[in-house]
Amino acid sequence: MVTQGDKSPATRWLIMCGLACGSVSAWVAQIALGGIAHVSDEIAYTLQSRLFASVQRVGPFADNPSMWSMPFWDVNAAMFSPFPPGWPALLAPFEALGLAAWLNPLAASLLPWVVYRIALTVVDGAVARTAALLVAFSPGVWLLAGSKMPHTSVLLALGVLMVVALEMKASKWPWFWGALAALYVILARPFDALLLAGPLLALGLAGARDARMRWVWVGLPAVGVGLVGFDNYQLTGDVFQFPMSAWFDQWQDRIGCNRLGFGADVGCAPTLGTWGHSPLKALKLMALAWGRFDGLLLGVHGGTLIAALGAWRLGARGGLIWVALTVFGYGLYWSPGLAYGARFWHPLYLVVPIAMAAVLVRVPTFWRRLSVIGLAVVGISRVAPELSDKYWCVDGGLAEQIKAAGIQEGVVFMKGEGSRFTAWPKLGVDEFVCDPMLEAGDGWLLANPAQIQGGLQIRHALPDLEQTRAFMAAHHPGAEAWVLIHDVKADMRALRPLGVLAPLDKQVTPDTSP
Repeated sequence: MVTQGDKSPATRWLIMCGLACGSVSAWVAQIALGGIAHVSDEIAYTLQSRLFASVQRVGPFADNPSMWSMPFWDVNAAMFSPFPPGWPALLAPFEALGLAAWLNPLAASLLPWVVYRIALTVVDGAVARTAALLVAFSPGVWLLAGSKMPHTSVLLALGVLMVVALEMKASKWPWFWGALAALYVILARPFDALLLAGPLLALGLAGARDARMRWVWVGLPAVGVGLVGFDNYQLTGDVFQFPMSAWFDQWQDRIGCNRLGFGADVGCAPTLGTWGHSPLKALKLMALAWGRFDGLLLGVHGGTLIAALGAWRLGARGGLIWVALTVFGYGLYWSPGLAYGARFWHPLYLVVPIAMAAVLVRVPTFWRRLSVIGLAVVGISRVAPELSDKYWCVDGGLAEQIKAAGIQEGVVFMKGEGSRFTAWPKLGVDEFVCDPMLEAGDGWLLANPAQIQGGLQIRHALPDLEQTRAFMAAHHPGAEAWVLIHDVKADMRALRPLGVLAPLDKQVTPDTSP
């Protein structure tokens, strides 16, 4: 444990590490990633956060479902994202203020302190400070903290829960925050809650000193479970049916494909070139995830080897259990989790830096700090160009084009043609196909599903002008219209005005269903 005389230096050190982690993460978010959502998951989270900002879990019925079609967006009835509600609900006030890209960097700035507190339960202050340095200067942390994915906030919540559970007996640390953190994990990523938060809750329950602590420790997570079940029931009619699984059933027409486990019918997209999920495929996906995680841990490969040596030196069985739960737990899931490195393995950042620090602490202080910071800078420099190169086929080009044209009201129809191949090899994506559906992500960033009339509206284009005219007459009479033709292969856009296709005095109500 840290001595009384170490507290002030440790505090200053953690503040510096937190500022560094948050600042570089903000650079990734605002500069490298342009302050926008890129991956389809992020776009769906963003749209759902706009619904929550308007105090809605589900939005209005789509004026034409096919024209709102996008990954992870349900248009069967009232529109909503099938992802769990925790992260978009947390994101909502930041989205309403135009500050959504700052939330994850803010959360990342607290990670060094959390890892430091976890480390103090098994090592001394010097190792704990080195662990804080390692998590503050990890390109893997920076990448996900620069995104609009939920993993950084869940990592922070799991870290707070772990700190409280480990210190439950020995300190007067505000244990209420641990239960609140568990509540958030349940609402944001239920599988992480079952896999990782559950054992921590059991550990903390064993150390609870009185009945009041035990009731709160169990009660708040129980509320989270109830809210998830209620959300499931409201959206699917079944407490135990998650909206995402129902969405995949319809999107891919493969009933039950999103479940855990193995079988030819498991998996909602081909992985490693084939459908289905098997133990052998799981091991191959683990190996690929390890390569991404290892390369981004320090900025160069080799960090997990150092961590293995440190784990052997510390003999910390709890950390090894945490690694095994994360790695093998997600081995049961069919998706490779490619975007932003090894995002499914993100919980490992609570223990792996501590194991690494147990080895690196033997290096002289100056050279240790210089090496960690230098390698991190090299690592982020290598992957930053891939992030800025239309990552996941989305950039801010369409928004800039609409702004340059002075369009603030009316309907912009998106029409994509062709496809192109791209890759982000330093991030573990060797081949990816940009198609019109994914390329339309930059258009959906301008949409607000809480308001489907008035202002600027974004839609997929209809097949011909007559259907477009009928749609405008039925839903947007008197509004101007444009068509944005996107040659996906050449990545060139042309914005063409269509004028007012349906004047107010000629409003009709035809059937425009697809």
